[in-house]
Amino acid sequence: MSEAARRPGLPRRGFLGMGAAAAALLAAGCRSATDDAAGAGPAGASTSASAPDLQIVYGAAPDPTQLLHRGPDTPVFVNLVLDRLVDLDPQTLQPVPWLATSWEWNADRTKLVLKLREDVAFHDGRPLSPDDVVFSLTGATKTSQVKPLLERLADIKASAAHEVTLTLAKPTSNLFDALAFNPVVDARSYVDGKAADKVNGTGPFTWQAFKGGNQLDLARHPHYWQSGQPRFERITVRSVTSSQAALSALQSGQSHLIGAVPGRDLKVLAGNAAYTVQSAKSSYQQAFLGANTATKPLDDRRVRQALQYAVDRERIVAQVYGGHAEASSLPWPSHTLGVTPDQVNRYSHDPDKARGLLREAGAEGTRLPLTAANSPVFASLVELVKYDLEQAGFGVDVQLLDNAALQPKIQQGTLEGLFIANHGMVSVSPLSGITVSGPLQVGRNTSHVTDPAYADLQARAFAAADDTAKADVNHALSEYLLTESFHITLAHAWETYAFASSVHGVATSALGYLRLGDTGRTA
Repeated sequence: MSEAARRPGLPRRGFLGMGAAAAALLAAGCRSATDDAAGAGPAGASTSASAPDLQIVYGAAPDPTQLLHRGPDTPVFVNLVLDRLVDLDPQTLQPVPWLATSWEWNADRTKLVLKLREDVAFHDGRPLSPDDVVFSLTGATKTSQVKPLLERLADIKASAAHEVTLTLAKPTSNLFDALAFNPVVDARSYVDGKAADKVNGTGPFTWQAFKGGNQLDLARHPHYWQSGQPRFERITVRSVTSSQAALSALQSGQSHLIGAVPGRDLKVLAGNAAYTVQSAKSSYQQAFLGANTATKPLDDRRVRQALQYAVDRERIVAQVYGGHAEASSLPWPSHTLGVTPDQVNRYSHDPDKARGLLREAGAEGTRLPLTAANSPVFASLVELVKYDLEQAGFGVDVQLLDNAALQPKIQQGTLEGLFIANHGMVSVSPLSGITVSGPLQVGRNTSHVTDPAYADLQARAFAAADDTAKADVNHALSEYLLTESFHITLAHAWETYAFASSVHGVATSALGYLRLGDTGRTA
C-alpha cells in the first residue's frame, strides 16, 4: 500500500471538559512571530517567512501516566509525540501505512504479519523495534478502551528484525480500528503502565516539559521519519477552563489555534477573515438519547419509537451545535457500507406520530427521568429534548449530574429512564461501536439490551471477510437499531477548530488526532 494513499481528515471529538486556570493563560504572553525560521507553505500558499512556534489552547491536558490507559479521552495533540502502526483513510476508513509499511493476512484471516519501517527512531535516538510494538499492544490489551477488540488476539510476537505477527483466536474484521487507535510507546521508559515524566515517542515533536498540569512544551524532532516534517520548531499547548477564555486567547493573539470549543460559541468569528473555522466531518462524537429498557414503559418498543419521532434533530443541530453537526437516525456515518438513505432519515420529526404510538402503547402522560451531564452543551440538549418529549405526550423530570458522577452510571448501567450522553467509536465502524462503546456494547450496555439477535449480528460482523459481507451485516444492524430504538441518535457533533488565518495546513487523522507535521504559520 502506498503512503500516497494517506489523506488528512478532521477530528471526531466532541465537547471535552476543560481543566486549567484561564487567568494564568491570559496573563502569559505569547512569543511573537519572528523571522529566524523560514519555510515554504503548502502548495499555493505565500512564500513569506514561517514563524517558528505555534500556541494551542485546548480543553484537556495530557497525562504521561495514561497514554495506554485512556482511549478517546487522551487529548488529540498526544499524536504529535506518539505514532501508531496504521492510519485510517478518513473517507473510506481503510488502513493506510504509518509505522507499519505493509501487512499480509493468511488464508483464513487469523494471522496478520506487519512489516515495520526501518528508518524510525525514538526521540532519544534508539531505533524502533518489534519489541516496542509487542509491548504496546500487550499493554493495550489490558488497559485500552478498545481492549474488547485486542482481547481477540491470541498471540503477539516479534517474528523478524522489522516484523510483528498477530494471531487471532477468531477472524476479526475490524482489527485495524484497534491498531490505528493505540499508540506505539517506548518499552524501555514505559514502566508499570506509566510513562516517565518526559514521554519518549517517535512522532514529529519531542516532549520537552509538562508544567503545572496545564502546559505542554513540545520541540521539533529533527530526525522524524517523514521527510520535511515538522515545520514548527516549538509548540506550546495550554488547557483552559472555559470556551470563552479560549476564544479570548485566540482573539487577543495569545493563541494561534483553539480546540474543544462548542461550535455555537464560534459564531463570533463568522465572517471575520482573520480566522478560519474548520469542522470535523470524517469523525465525530455521537450525541444520543438512551433508554433503559428495564424501565416501564420503555420496555415497549412502540414507546421507544415514539421517542425517535419526538426529537427535532435539525433544531438540535442548529441551536446546540451552531450547525457544526449532522442530523441522522443512525449512530454511524451515512456513507457506511450497506447503509441506505432511508435508514439515515428513518425518523423525521413527527410529534403526531409519536403521540399516536404512545396512545397505542397505553403510555400517554408517562413521566420519565432524564439524566445528563451538567455542562452548557448537555444542558442545552436537555432543554430541547425535554420540550420535544413533552409536546409528544411524555412527562419529563430532569437531573443534571457532574460528569465524574455520570460516567460510572453510564458504564455500569445504573441510570433509570432516559439519559443523554455522547461517544465516538461509532464514527470508525458499526462493529467497533457495538463492541467498545458502553451505551451500545453487545451483552452489557446502559440500556440493558441482552437480545441474542444483537449478539448474532455482532458475530456476523466480526466474521465478515469482504465488502459484500460487511455491507449486508451493516444494513441488518442498522435495521435492528432503528427498530428496537433503545439508542436514539440526536446528532453527529463534529469537533470544531478555530485558528488564525496566518496558520495553514491544519489536519487530523480519521480518529481525530491532530497532525501538524505539515502545518505552518506565516510570520
